[in-house]
Amino acid sequence: MKLKYFIMISVSVLMVVLMINSGLCQMGGPMRDDMGRRFGENFSAGDMMGAGQTLRQDAGMQGMGFMHSGACLYGQYITFDVDNLTGEITNYGIAGVEIFDSIAVYGFEHDSTQVSEAMTLTTIADTDGTTFIQIHDNPAAVINVFSSNEYTINFDLADGTTVSEEENIVKIEVEGSDIVVYIISASVGTIDISGDNGPISITSPADSSVVVRAVPVNMQGQGLDNVHGMFVREMAGNRVGAEVSLGKGGSMSVVNYAEEMHVELQSMTQDMIQLRVNCTDPAGRIMAFNLDNTSLMLQEMDRIGIHYDGTPMACVNDPGLVFNATTATCWISQQTREQAQIMMYIPEFSEHTIDIVVESDEAAEVPTTTETPDTKVPGFEALIAVLGLVLSGYVSKKLKT
Repeated sequence: MKLKYFIMISVSVLMVVLMINSGLCQMGGPMRDDMGRRFGENFSAGDMMGAGQTLRQDAGMQGMGFMHSGACLYGQYITFDVDNLTGEITNYGIAGVEIFDSIAVYGFEHDSTQVSEAMTLTTIADTDGTTFIQIHDNPAAVINVFSSNEYTINFDLADGTTVSEEENIVKIEVEGSDIVVYIISASVGTIDISGDNGPISITSPADSSVVVRAVPVNMQGQGLDNVHGMFVREMAGNRVGAEVSLGKGGSMSVVNYAEEMHVELQSMTQDMIQLRVNCTDPAGRIMAFNLDNTSLMLQEMDRIGIHYDGTPMACVNDPGLVFNATTATCWISQQTREQAQIMMYIPEFSEHTIDIVVESDEAAEVPTTTETPDTKVPGFEALIAVLGLVLSGYVSKKLKT
């Protein structure tokens, strides 16, 4: 009997190894030109999520990160496939719910699709190196689209979605789901929406970005939609520096929204996650952190705290105070021992250390911040500088398909 189980396990492992080595199922790296689309139009985002979960489980993959099989990419939160001629993204789903039937940049000629070494980022590049689409596998399902030329991007919405627009921020809601998705574009761009279900066409000027961001799907039902609506408005106002997601298996996703901002993981233990943050732009920035099944081990009466450059950080009950702060301030929503959403304001930059720590309930209270000054800054166009830097680095290293 033991021999029988041993043989079955060995065969299963061998099949997974053969799949990876043959290119049928891969973790990271470039996708080849011969990786055609695997599924037809009737294969839904829910089907893709189910297939992806099986592939990831068989490969022993935990936490955030993409695997790809054929032209399909499977993340913990995101699934989609890519047309290797046009670069069109199809069947884009979040948590198994289809949001976009397609995402396409007009005139885009596909050159390569590359999954990063950390596997949480997929970059689709065009042939002349001017336009890039970056898809992040994180709870906020972030997509960055950047071009050094003027460009038009079309979003064809899935059935059951409704769309609205206010001040160059598009909001997408899904019938029968708590998923809410925002599209943020440059204030000087143009948005054309055809009816309540789209499609959406956005024309953006040269050296600008269009960003897609969802209310984090692992925080649904926690009453945080309004908080993330405020966060998106701060993104449009160029006050957000970065968004960091920390997940199972030590996985980490970083989305930089500010020029030359860099976030580096220093250590991760049961008691503390330490990050180093630096930016050459000295202006104050808002940062967001999403924690889901990280290394932190909280007992029944424990809570999460923040230390800023070694000093306990002021935490407030009202997240609006973070978005209007002028001094170091944080807000924490901790619904369970495994999950937490953190927003913080860092008043100035060169380099800082941020510790996310486990504290006992008896830990000393930190005074709250109550000031709410008016802090207006230039618009969303400044966000593109960091994307230009990140993507120019990608061009120098990318692998041809």
